Amino acid sequence: MEKEAFVKLSFATLFFILATAFAALLFFSYKDYVHPKNVYGRWIEIGTPEYNTEILTFNEIGVYRNDRLITTNFDFDGKLVTVTTGGGISIYQIAGTFESPQLRRLEPNSPTQRFIKAGYENTVDMEGGGGSAKNRRAALSEHFSSKK
Repeated sequence: MEKEAFVKLSFATLFFILATAFAALLFFSYKDYVHPKNVYGRWIEIGTPEYNTEILTFNEIGVYRNDRLITTNFDFDGKLVTVTTGGGISIYQIAGTFESPQLRRLEPNSPTQRFIKAGYENTVDMEGGGGSAKNRRAALSEHFSSKK
C-alpha cells in the first residue's frame, strides 16, 4: 500500500512539474512575441517616389518619422502597432512574411501606406510598379497606339 501511494505521489509531482514548465514556456514565449523589439528598426515606405518616401523608425526612445521624434512611446500587441501623437492615433498591422517583413497602415486609412523593414527592400517593388490600374493604363495605351 505504501509503495502504491509513493508511485501515485511521484506521478502527480511529475505531472505538476511538467504542467508548470509548459505554462512558463507559454508565458515567456508570449512575452517575447509581444515585445516591441520585434518592430524596432527602420521601416521604409513602399510605392512612393524616392524624394517623397516616408521612413518610420521604432526604437527604445520612441518613434521617428523622417528622423524627427513624433512620440516617445508606442504599443505593440504582437499584431498591431499603435502610435499616439498630437495629431491623432495611427495603427499599423504587421504584414508580409519572415523573408519580407512589412507594416500596413490601418488608421488613418487614407492615403494607404505600406512599409518594408530596412534590409528587405529587394523583396518588393519599391516604386509600386505593379498594380492593376497601372497595368490597365499601359494596356490601353498600347492598344490605341498600335491602331495607327
